[in-house]
Amino acid sequence: MISLNGVSASYPDKTKALHNITLTIKPGVKIAVLGVSGSGKSTLFHLLTGLMKPENGILKWGETVLVHKKKPLQEWRKKIGFVMQNPDMQLFAPTVEEDVIYGPLQQGMAFTEAKQAAEAAMEACGIFHLRHKPPHFLSMGEKKRAAIAGVAAMNPDVLILDEPEAGLDPANTNKLIALMNDFHKRGKTIISSTHHVDFAYEWAEEYIVLEKGHLVCHDSPSVVFKQTLPPGLELPWAFEIGQLTGTTPSSRKEAIQILRERMANN
Repeated sequence: MISLNGVSASYPDKTKALHNITLTIKPGVKIAVLGVSGSGKSTLFHLLTGLMKPENGILKWGETVLVHKKKPLQEWRKKIGFVMQNPDMQLFAPTVEEDVIYGPLQQGMAFTEAKQAAEAAMEACGIFHLRHKPPHFLSMGEKKRAAIAGVAAMNPDVLILDEPEAGLDPANTNKLIALMNDFHKRGKTIISSTHHVDFAYEWAEEYIVLEKGHLVCHDSPSVVFKQTLPPGLELPWAFEIGQLTGTTPSSRKEAIQILRERMANN
């Protein structure tokens, strides 16, 4: 679906942010982008969404090369939805419903169609009952879901989330994971950045690991977590339990169950 070939990017002060990135993102996958602060995760997302122009290299959707001109960028962004790390930077309308409906209207949908899309997105995100509330009255978890609904209402093929779990408690993190998995079941490609590997391990199928703007690897968990990770990234708790017990738990819950069974049998 999306490919980057030799892509590099720099900040306005000429500091290199990404170095010669080459990778392919297949349709319908769940990808976690891992790296500590400053590794290049946000820059990669700004490139993927067309918010930033690469210094070198090309981005393609299938065989279509991304050209940084108004019409090609508009077409590109219809396919890719971006949810910022801080929902307060994304939510601006007087009510949640008005915020969520804004995107579909900007895409040219008739009001009735846009309202239906917004209502479906709010239902999917579990915030329909909050539709008449001002966004600044919401909790952080509710704001995150409102921001996701605003992007989902535009029905992009790819949903990109920048550290969506930041600032959430465990209960809201679990709700977020369920929401991401639900959108994936609807055929969406989900790409989320994080430096919390346990959060990523709960839902991702593939991992892109970045370090100081360099691509360390892009592979499945069974490959990625058998390598030496960059400083600041630790192995997922469930993966470590799997290594110790010779099992393959896919979540913390499964790992705890395995430990309980082992303890009961000893």
